[in-house]
This record gives sequence, structure tokens and C-alpha cells, in this order.
Amino acid sequence: MANPTLLAIFLIGTLSAQEIQLVSDQPIEFDQAKKQMIATGEAALTYGDLILRANRIVYNEESGKAEAEGNIRISQKGYRLIAERLRIDLTSQEVEAEKVRFGSPPIYAEAAYGTGDQNRIELKNAQVFYREPDRFTPKMTVENFIVENGETIIGKKVRFEALGWPIWYLPELRIPTDVDPIRVSTNLGTRGNLGGFFQSRLLFPISETVFAGGNFDYYSERGLLLGPALALDKETETSVTSGRISTGFIRDGGDRGVDIFAKPVPRNRHFITGEYRHGWNEENQVHGVINLGSDPEITRDLHYDRFYHNQQPDNFLEFIHQKPNWTFSAMARVDANDFFQPLSMRQGVSPGFSTWDTSKIKEPTPTGANGKGPSQRAFLFEEKLPQVSFDLHPTHLAGGIYQELGVKAAQSAHTFFVGDLSRKEPFTTLDGFYRLSKNVASNGNMGLQVFAGLRWVDWKDVPTLTGRTEGGAFAIPYPQFAHMPTSGAAVEDLGMETGNFSQAMGDIGFNWEARYSRKWQLENRVWNIDGLKHVVKPYLQMRHNPTRRPSGMAIPEGMVYARDTNLPNWDLATRRDMVFAQEQTLARIGLKNQVLTRRKDYGSRELANWDVAADYFLAGPFEDDISFLYSEFSFAPARWLEIGTFSRFSSDNLELRELNSLVRIQDSDTWYLQYSNALAKLDRGFGYLGRSERGPNPGFYPFLEVDQHSLEVGYRMNEMFRLLAWVRYDFVLNDFSEQHFSVFQKFGRAMEVEYRLSLRENALREEGWAFRMGIQLVSF
Repeated sequence: MANPTLLAIFLIGTLSAQEIQLVSDQPIEFDQAKKQMIATGEAALTYGDLILRANRIVYNEESGKAEAEGNIRISQKGYRLIAERLRIDLTSQEVEAEKVRFGSPPIYAEAAYGTGDQNRIELKNAQVFYREPDRFTPKMTVENFIVENGETIIGKKVRFEALGWPIWYLPELRIPTDVDPIRVSTNLGTRGNLGGFFQSRLLFPISETVFAGGNFDYYSERGLLLGPALALDKETETSVTSGRISTGFIRDGGDRGVDIFAKPVPRNRHFITGEYRHGWNEENQVHGVINLGSDPEITRDLHYDRFYHNQQPDNFLEFIHQKPNWTFSAMARVDANDFFQPLSMRQGVSPGFSTWDTSKIKEPTPTGANGKGPSQRAFLFEEKLPQVSFDLHPTHLAGGIYQELGVKAAQSAHTFFVGDLSRKEPFTTLDGFYRLSKNVASNGNMGLQVFAGLRWVDWKDVPTLTGRTEGGAFAIPYPQFAHMPTSGAAVEDLGMETGNFSQAMGDIGFNWEARYSRKWQLENRVWNIDGLKHVVKPYLQMRHNPTRRPSGMAIPEGMVYARDTNLPNWDLATRRDMVFAQEQTLARIGLKNQVLTRRKDYGSRELANWDVAADYFLAGPFEDDISFLYSEFSFAPARWLEIGTFSRFSSDNLELRELNSLVRIQDSDTWYLQYSNALAKLDRGFGYLGRSERGPNPGFYPFLEVDQHSLEVGYRMNEMFRLLAWVRYDFVLNDFSEQHFSVFQKFGRAMEVEYRLSLRENALREEGWAFRMGIQLVSF
């Protein structure tokens, strides 16, 4: 480093009211005849937010231009440029550079020659990388590469390369800088029923907002799967649009078995999946999902990872128009797949009743797919063809009274499935709700809200499926969303009843909540505790639901109005079980607890939370006086420790019916250990009440007892390798149901490879073991 006494600083006039500063650790020469200054050594020229550093800078005061040589670094407005030679006009800030390296995250580029200004950079014969370049980073070779305003990239004659191999070509490319120019997902490995396999999905830009490509899979035991794919991402000042569609077709030559309905899986198999979202003017939104397939097992068989995250694919389209005080929506939900054969009807002797012609029903198969699983199932699917609704949000009416309103009308249909046969029955529904509410007492520690409301429903031609198995008779009325009989015996005497139904229910009650807190000046550096605050919120909610006697079709007795393991939703506005609702009076009693401490920056951090609640039945069609006691607890005293539990406890016989818990310990991003369990005794109290819901048919509601424990361990060995292991043990089956062991290896800054060994037991369609190697391009 030169002696600081040799430092020279020149302030040279102004250009466009901005000061130019030239500094160096060596004396700066001044050529009076040429009106220029020459700075060598560690020289730097500053003009506004532009900073130019080089081994030699020559600045001409008269022309306002500068030339630089050697170790040139120039930065301005979020970009950085490195070159061997450079010329710049400070008035226009136009730059010419040779042997250029350009960076404006996430874009990095190299070129022999480049020009530009603060709004536009243009490079000739450039090598373009997303993320910092190395030999594993995919790149684009571009004849003419342009970055406009740091927001848009434009390319002419673009060749995409990975590991030095060309994989795609585009004559022209124009995309935003924050959009990856190529999207790649690749897996390869082996699985018993698939053999060796290679899976890939590639998407390339064909316009500024549209990506096109496809799925290319090969399975040694199944064959070749091909299908186009598209992606759309577009954003304007007033709208946001995104869309995805993926397809595939395979002539499956492997052992396909039968599906969950005991129907043989076809040889020619296909799938179409997609999603579309469009929002505009901050008021309107359209959302649609499509999932079509040749059979219900294709995704599970060939793309298990996608099936794992979406095991019940749906088909719907919804429009929402939202204003500050009200919302209008319309939606259609359809059964678009053709997994089943239609079943004909023959009329019975009584009006509104008909029986199914069951001569086409096959004899029950002893087992399902791969020698496991059910052979006969009966359940239903509900369609909306379409449904429209209007909701008035809580709006001030007068005198502190608020009103809310909801009206919903639909042309619906129930498709009943028995085995691999189906029957669709249409019906119409009208549903309305209105409520008035008022806060009658409110202060810093306590609040009381009273309300009165009414909900009414009116349905026409509602279908009910009846039948019996060797285990007994059954009926599937509206609305029943759970799977119904599962049995190895044939389903007989299938019938269909249709009728009208109307119901009205009142909603009168109050919500009371209090808030108390206490503080302690306690400090602990190990746990980062700076004072403690305990907040307690006891609450009491009362509901009286007078009900007009239902008219029309009869409802089976003993139906439970909430079939859920959580504390049920009892808000009359959103309850989905009005057909089963009966007059009732009940109270919900609860206690919320929070323990907080101060954050270092601002606000507070929650150390612990414990909520308990139960419902007490004063009057109604309940066998018990009190519901389960529901408890949820979380404890996070430090960033490295997290504990959480949810439990459902029977107060009648003092028995724990459900316990879900999680314990996680971690050391930053170096390692973590996580234990979780799921324990549920649903055969001794499933739903809101504590009584059995198994029913007379032992095939109803299989697997009602759950006792599973999982352990997950992750460890980062170094910058290149990390390990992951996840195992789950099932105490009902007395076996490890799933085991996954993975090694992740990072190549450079752009690629990570996962080597995964999976072991499964008692799976319906998956083999006992599988090995997979998944490649993820981090940069793209």
C-alpha cells in the first residue's frame, strides 16, 4: 500500500449538477494541453452513484469522457461490471468495454465486448448464467444479450447448455430478470414394480410469459411416458395470472393389478393435471383445478411424490368478486373422470323409489391391488353444477348492531359408487343465513357479544342410497362425505330414494371473553428471555338452536353432527351438516394461555401457548353431558427447541382418545432431530361424542385405531453433503410402515442431487423398496 501522503484528490467541476471526484493512492498527473487527468495505482472515479475503479483512469475534463485500463470494476444501481478496457461518457453514462464480466443478481454474464448505459446493457456473444457461474451451473450462449432497466432480459439466438451439452435453442428470448429461463426436474432410480426409471420435466420459455416443454419418463418394466406441459406467469399493474398444465401417456406393459374399486387397471394410461389463477383490479379472482386420468392409480403408480402431496385430486372452477362489505362467488365442481361403469335403474312399486339393476355387479374380488386392500366400496361424490352464493360481511346497521347475510343456491348432483359401478342423481339446494349481533359490554379486560340468527335450507329431489351387505343394511343420505361400507362381501338390494327436505334453525347466544395478564422482570441470557408476561383469556360461549321440525324425507336417527377429531365448528353460518341438526342448547368453555417475552428488535416472542376447551350439553339429542376435553399446547423457549401437542380426552371414562405430538431440537442449519406421533382410538369415540361409531357392519370405517410414531434426523456434514433419515413405526401393524434414507450432494452452486432409499410395508400399490436419485437445478 502506498504512503498515504501521496494520496491525491481532485474535485472537477460538475456535470448535470453532480460532482465528479477522482482519487488515487498515487499522485494524479494533469495534462494542461489536453485538459485531462491521469490517475494510476488504486484509482477511483465517482460520479453520482456510479463508481469506477481501475489501475489507470484517464479523464478529459473538456469532453466529460474517461478511459480505464487494468482490473476495471464499475458499479451502479445494483449491477457490477468488470472489464480489461473501458470507455465511458459521464454526461450520457454510456459505456464501451472489452473482455466484460457483468453481474446483476441473479444474472451473471461474460462477453468479449459490451456497451450500455444505466438503463441498458448489451453484450455480444455472451455466456449467461443464473446464479454465480461454475462448471455445474447451466448457462445460455447468446449472440446478442440485453438487460433493460435491470428488469427484462432480451436474447437473440439463445442456446441452453447443461454440463457443456446443448439441450435447447430459441431464436429469440424475452423474459423478466426474476424469472428462471429454464425449469428442470429430474429423477432416476429403481422401484420393484417399475424397474429402473428415469423421470424428467423440462420447461423452456417461448415468450415473455409462457413456458413450454413436457414430461419424458422411461420405466424398464412399464414403458415410455410422454406428454406436453405448459406454464404461464404474467403480472401487470392491475392483474396477476398463473397457470400450469402437465400431461402424460403410457402404454403400460407392466403388472398393473386392480385399482381401489377392484377394477382392472387399463393398459393405455394417461393423465392431465392443471391449475389456473387469475386476479384483476384487486376485486376479482378466478381459480380452477383439473385432474383427469385413465384410472385412479396412475399418479400413485408413476409419480408417487406428486400423489403424496395431492391424494384426493379435484376438478373445479370458481369465480369470486369481492367488495369491502360483500362477496359474490360462483363455482362448479364436477366428477370429470370416467373410472366407473354406469348402472341402470329399474322402477320400484312405490313413488320416489327405484332399485338398481345389479346383474352387472361382479363377484367380489378377494383382495385389491397387489393382493391387498378392499374389493367392494360404496361412497358418493357431490357435484355443483353450478353453485352461486352471496355473502354480506358484518356491516353496521344502527345503534351498534351489525348484520350479516349469506345466501347460496346450487344445482347439485350426487354420484353414488358401489364397487366399479356408479349412478348420478341430480337435486337442487337453497341455503340462507341471517344474523344480528351487538357488543353490549367492552373494556380493557372483558368483552361480551350477543347475537341472534336464523339459517334455513330447502332441498328438492334429494337422493339417498340404500342397500345391504352380509354385515347389515346401510344408507348414504345427504350429506355424507366419508367412505361408507368396505367389505369383501357383495352389496345387494341397492335402492335409491328421492325426496324433498326443508329445515330451519335459530341461533341465539353470546360470546364472553376476559383478559388478564401479569409481568415479571426476569432475564436469562441462555434462553434469550427479557422479562415474562403471562396472558390468560377465559371464555364462555352459549348457543341455543331452536329448530322447526324438519319436513320431507326422514333422517336416520343417531347421526352425529360433526365427524371430526378436532373441536367442531358450531357456527351456524358455516356448518355443513344442517340436514342432521336437531334442537340443542350447549355451552363452550375454554381457557387460553400465553407466555411471552420481549424481542430484541421490537414486539414480543411467544414462549408457550396452552388452550383447553370443552362443550357442555344442556339440552339436545346427545347421550353424553360433556364432549371430549380438547387441549393444544406449544412450547418454544428457544430457537433450537420446539414442542407441541394436541389431545382429545374422554371425561366419561378418563381415557385419552387422541394424542398428536411433536418435539424438534436443532442446531442452526447443522443438524436437527424431530419426533412426532399420532395416536387415535376412533373406534371408541369418533367425532363429537364419546360413543362408538363402528356401526353394525364390521366393514364400516376400517383402521379406526391409529398408533404411529415417526423420527426424522437431518445433518449437514459440510458445504457439499447433508444427510436425512425418516422412519415411521406403526404399533397397530407392529412394523415399520415407511423408512426413507437420503444423501444430498451439492455440485457447485447450481445443482443438488438426492440419493434416496425407501422401504415400505403394507402399502397397497408400492413395492417394499425403491431407490431414487433426484437432480435439482438450484440455479434454474
